[in-house]
Amino acid sequence: MISITNMTKTFNGFKALDSIDMHAPSGAVYGLVGSNGAGKTTLIRHLAGVYRQDSGQVCIDGQNVYENNAIKVRTGVIPDEIYFYPQSSTRDIAKLFSGIYPSFDWAYYEELSEAFAIDEKQPIGRMSKGMQKQSAFWLTIACRFDVLLLDEPVD
Repeated sequence: MISITNMTKTFNGFKALDSIDMHAPSGAVYGLVGSNGAGKTTLIRHLAGVYRQDSGQVCIDGQNVYENNAIKVRTGVIPDEIYFYPQSSTRDIAKLFSGIYPSFDWAYYEELSEAFAIDEKQPIGRMSKGMQKQSAFWLTIACRFDVLLLDEPVD
């Protein structure tokens, strides 16, 4: 399902990723392990279609990821830093997600509410970082994405 072939990325002459090859079949769970600055987040941003590689290929289901909306709506990302509008609640973001992601499942969202002890009407900006991360998990799981990318999920 995920295929990265001979991918390289440089920033201002610095090679952040050099000739990366990675393949992950459907249903697999993988973790990226490395020291700070090793390129883990850079690789995740390529898989999410945020960055364009300098060379090589980054594909999901045989399709290039960068600027491919058909792949991006099937790929969920929980970044290290959560970027929700602070005045919005989990429920507000769920309404937004349901309009963006065709796979958003309201019944599953409601079912998951029992697993997450979060007041869905509380503004996200008033939550702790840990609660914000839980809210992001709840929302992302309810989207039923085919691919889920987590950057520092349990820091």
